[in-house]
Amino acid sequence: MATVFPSLTLGIFDSGVGGLSLLRRLLDVAPPPWKSVIYLADLQHFPYGPRSAEEVRRFALAGTERLAAAGAGLVAIACHTASSSGVREGLVRTSVPVVDIIGPGSRLVSELAARHAPERIIVLGTEGTVRRRVWERALRQAGYRGPITGWACPFLASIIEEGRNGDILRRAVLAATDGLRSGRGSAQANPDIVVLGCTHYPFAARTIEEVLRTEVLGRPVRVVDPAEALASDLVARARALEGMAGPSGEGTRVVERSGGLPVEVRFLTTGRASYLAERAGQLLADVDKTGPYRLRLDEVQEVTFPDSPV
Repeated sequence: MATVFPSLTLGIFDSGVGGLSLLRRLLDVAPPPWKSVIYLADLQHFPYGPRSAEEVRRFALAGTERLAAAGAGLVAIACHTASSSGVREGLVRTSVPVVDIIGPGSRLVSELAARHAPERIIVLGTEGTVRRRVWERALRQAGYRGPITGWACPFLASIIEEGRNGDILRRAVLAATDGLRSGRGSAQANPDIVVLGCTHYPFAARTIEEVLRTEVLGRPVRVVDPAEALASDLVARARALEGMAGPSGEGTRVVERSGGLPVEVRFLTTGRASYLAERAGQLLADVDKTGPYRLRLDEVQEVTFPDSPV
């Protein structure tokens, strides 16, 4: 019996390679509820953290429309800074449905906290994400009532973006989080849950957990990657869109794909194609090459955004 696949194309937007942490999770989804995936990295404007909300929102909206023009029928805003800039689900008008990482992520974190109350939460993020306090508002909306602290980690995303590892990465994590030592004994800065509020951070999750446990907090802490929740949300939405097509629907109509053809994963960037191909190849090196996805890193396409505001 032939496997059925929907004709939906999923778009993923991020300021750099951080969103590949979301893509990694999606590559484990089988059978895939989409016919193809397009990843767009806005390397020309990375990093987003120090930029204004208006500027980041313009880039994210331009990226969303670029993905729509490339065929995406559903777009995931993987970047927390972009999500916190106002490009959140239901807040802006776009030509395709948009799902941001903070909405699903905050619901997951709130559920975890409810199971193990009392819990104290710290959100590690870029300057922009922490300054706008969107995670705090989203967690309150999701039902969490305990202490929340946003903790900015300047330069950490850039260190991870550049592929720095080993002692350099460890020192960068320590420099970014060492100030939490002064909060010992404080409900605000002595967390039980640490949220990785940047899609780059999951690539350093083990180092972050170890540094917090051994050098900063002196005890174990629960580290949460919101991409887990976003991936689950995207699967559910893709399957819902498939069902909404109905028996005579087009676009998201279920179609048969015979012969077990793989799902194509294409890559776009506003920066250098060779850089994205190299870094994605490194970060996705252990992806099962015999699985249902085919990464087209040999065909990364360079694109541009409009100069005028979106």
